[in-house]
Amino acid sequence: MKIIEKVSYWLDYVTRLFIVTFLGVMTIALTAQIIARSVFQGGFVWTDELSRFLMVALIFLGAASATRDNTHITVSVLEDLKPSVRKWLAPIQWLAMLLYAVILVIVGIETLRIVGPQQSVNMQMSMGIVYSVFPVSAFIMIVHLLTKIKKETREDQER
Repeated sequence: MKIIEKVSYWLDYVTRLFIVTFLGVMTIALTAQIIARSVFQGGFVWTDELSRFLMVALIFLGAASATRDNTHITVSVLEDLKPSVRKWLAPIQWLAMLLYAVILVIVGIETLRIVGPQQSVNMQMSMGIVYSVFPVSAFIMIVHLLTKIKKETREDQER
């Protein structure tokens, strides 16, 4: 296994651990909020904000993980009509995704400079932490896409 494939594997493994952890924390926070409102007629001010931030992180980290597994939603009309087209469409799709991920890294880093000093309203947490999920998940997507492209070109050369 090549180095980039190992890096891709471990990034995906750690990403999935974060996804499971974030989902668990979000479930506990929302359950605590429901119980507090139902039983004690009052709630916690931070649970909605935490859940919102974790949901955004889940979406972007899940997208990064889906990049490795090829489980993104796709429109496969052309591939279904003519399967031989896949050989040409897949690299175009990968390059488009790679371009998107690079743009997301650049814009995400620029956004971090702007929102880094700001604090969230209820949790008083740096918004830089919240917004860091954008460039991080995009970087993970780039690693997965480069791994996929390298693997496909190696398989094409062997044929």
